[in-house]
Amino acid sequence: MIEPLNKPKSQDLSDFYLINIVCGAVIISLITLVAAQYLPVDLRQPGSPLLQSLAIIGSVLLLLSFLAILAKRFGKSGKKGFKGHVWLANIGFILIIAHSGFAILSIPGILIVLLLTIAALGIYARLVLSRKMGNVFGTKRTGFSRPDETIQNELKKLINYKQRLLKKIDPSANEAFFSIQAKNWVKMPILAFRYNQAVERETILLETRKSVSFVQAYYRSIHRLLSIAFLLGLIIHVITTIFFAGYVAEDRHIYWWHITKWGS
Repeated sequence: MIEPLNKPKSQDLSDFYLINIVCGAVIISLITLVAAQYLPVDLRQPGSPLLQSLAIIGSVLLLLSFLAILAKRFGKSGKKGFKGHVWLANIGFILIIAHSGFAILSIPGILIVLLLTIAALGIYARLVLSRKMGNVFGTKRTGFSRPDETIQNELKKLINYKQRLLKKIDPSANEAFFSIQAKNWVKMPILAFRYNQAVERETILLETRKSVSFVQAYYRSIHRLLSIAFLLGLIIHVITTIFFAGYVAEDRHIYWWHITKWGS
């Protein structure tokens, strides 16, 4: 086939560029950590005006990276969303590392360990698991085999149930290609939840996850849960340092920007 000359280039992010972006972020983070040690004492503390400002910007970028990966759920380009996720996450990572200094062995340091784990899992999924998933295609014979009559009947009822729900959620959508989007959760959370549960039940009946390894089957869920845990921990850290500065400082001097000293 002859491809048109004006065919738009793929927006996908290659593994080569992904590795370069991640390696660049790690190198810059290490340089930043070392360079911060030569700053005046008042500036190299995690809560100093400089490092606290970097932490605020980094936190916003990490939040935006979390939203960027959900681009498909908002009807946007998934490839552009992934590129945005990678860039925002890596820049945010650099700023958060700069803020933390070498305070890994502390309660807030748990967030850094969690962030590193999330990053490592994401990179592993893209570089290694993606190839393993590709090798699975064409080998899942159970997906093409005829299920027994009991499962057939249950699947038929389940599909009819999904179609009834979909008429209420989005009458113009096709059940075979439809997936719940963010707008559906906002407008009809109960119906969206029921439809999502039906999809999960269908996956179990078809034994989709049994054809691959545990990591391949659940890495998305693990990555998502760790990301949510990190965001919740980050929110708690921000609230406690800004509003419960007295509790965080204990008997120390509160040198960082805060609003209230609750807990003192």
